[in-house]
Amino acid sequence: MGAEPLALLFAVAASVSATVAVTAWRRRRAASAVGMLAVVSAAIAEWSLVSGIMTLTGDGGAPRMLWALLFLGVCLVPPGFLCLSRALTDRGWRLRRRTALLLAVEPLTVVTGIATDPWHHWFFSEGGRTLEPSTYTPLVWVHLAYSYTLLMIATVRVFRAWLRGPRSQRTLYGLTLLSTVPPTAGNLLNVAGVVQGVDLSPVGFCFTVVVSYWLFVRRSLHELVPVARQNVVDMIDDMVVTVDRSVRILDLNPAADRLVRRLSPDLPDRLTGLPMNEVLCDVSLTEGTRTDRIYADYLGSGVDLNVRVSPMHDGRGDHIGWAVVARDITALNRHRRELERANARLSEQLRTIEALRSDLAEQAVRDALTGLHNRRHLMDALCREVERAGRERSPLSVAVLDIDHFKQVNDRHGHRAGDRVLVRFAELLTAGSRPGEIVARHGGEEFVVLFPGVTGEHALARLEELRRTVEADSVRADGRPLSVTFSAGVAVLAPGQSPDDLLHAADQALYAAKRGGRNRIERAGPGPSTAAA
Repeated sequence: MGAEPLALLFAVAASVSATVAVTAWRRRRAASAVGMLAVVSAAIAEWSLVSGIMTLTGDGGAPRMLWALLFLGVCLVPPGFLCLSRALTDRGWRLRRRTALLLAVEPLTVVTGIATDPWHHWFFSEGGRTLEPSTYTPLVWVHLAYSYTLLMIATVRVFRAWLRGPRSQRTLYGLTLLSTVPPTAGNLLNVAGVVQGVDLSPVGFCFTVVVSYWLFVRRSLHELVPVARQNVVDMIDDMVVTVDRSVRILDLNPAADRLVRRLSPDLPDRLTGLPMNEVLCDVSLTEGTRTDRIYADYLGSGVDLNVRVSPMHDGRGDHIGWAVVARDITALNRHRRELERANARLSEQLRTIEALRSDLAEQAVRDALTGLHNRRHLMDALCREVERAGRERSPLSVAVLDIDHFKQVNDRHGHRAGDRVLVRFAELLTAGSRPGEIVARHGGEEFVVLFPGVTGEHALARLEELRRTVEADSVRADGRPLSVTFSAGVAVLAPGQSPDDLLHAADQALYAAKRGGRNRIERAGPGPSTAAA
């Protein structure tokens, strides 16, 4: 093959390797293996470019600087593949500075040796400037041994991973091994002297990096991203998806695969590499995105999803993608809604029960005929008011009222008319009472009014006003108006007096009013009385 076609071949290899280097370098944060592939590709591009130039100029006439540049690329490839094999088989591995410095010793030594070769002739044989096996110096043989040792270690490491690694990753390791066959075979033919005059190793390595990039980025990048406890992730019922910086799916567990296919049956067989928004949900992802959203009735499927998105970082803290965890909460939401409805029904029942209880409690302290409080409530209220009046040193007046000649009303007009009289009398008592005052039916035609905070004089005046109102009022009985009057006794709480004693004093005043001629009001104890005929 002529010089021009060989130079063109090397130029193509340099262009392809440089393209792979640039593309891989842009995605270096996705996985450490991708970053190492970018470095190796750059070294092969430089090696190929210099080889093409030297093909046109001829080895013997090539400047020493070109030889130095050539071997810079040659010496970087073996340690680069060594690091690449480590990153490939150990997803958590990162190149440390100390390791990088140690690996840089041999390339720097060789380049320095070539640059200073006229002084010592350790690299080129004296009088020549070609590298044929017959002219190899000891330094060249050391370089070859070192380079092949590194390449052998890298190959053995990947081979062991292919034998012992997870079944799902064996294709990655196997194809990676096969991609190294062309450069290895070409280089061995050159070393053995079978092919002379041209070193096609960079062309073979160009094939290796192209295949590796396809394997790493387009096919198996998810196998390179460090994901801890993979088996646990595969076993959980929640959907787990890892997404790279370009928002493409790197990996997903079986639960995620089942869920997204149930939601979208038309998805392709292979989901890795697809844009996240085409597979699951439209989430706008930026470097700091951290969301927790609920999608009710997702895409009309009847499925409710809780989707949580968290950013992922590598060991250096650099952003490398996102972890998306989704949970089918359809059953949970259904149970929650059922529980809410049950709670609503229970609350309504409790309100009904409480209303009934309050109604029953109120009925228990109310007189069925007049609607006034009954004797039971009266005594409870009287005890409270007596206690409060003693504590606050405030007045408390009690009045006992009795409708005059009520038995005659029943005898002459019937009990129905008597009931109407009682109801009307209760209405007038309630209308004449003020907030805080208690009106109760004590029994039969007898009623009691409590006047908290009211003195005896004011109670007498209030009752007198009520007496005149009742006397002027009437009810219909047998088609004719029927008027009644009442007598009342008023007592004022004295220090140390009990509720029963207070009520008894008012009752005695009532009897005094009846003995005095009825339709009048008497006050218990000393003090003036107010009376009316």
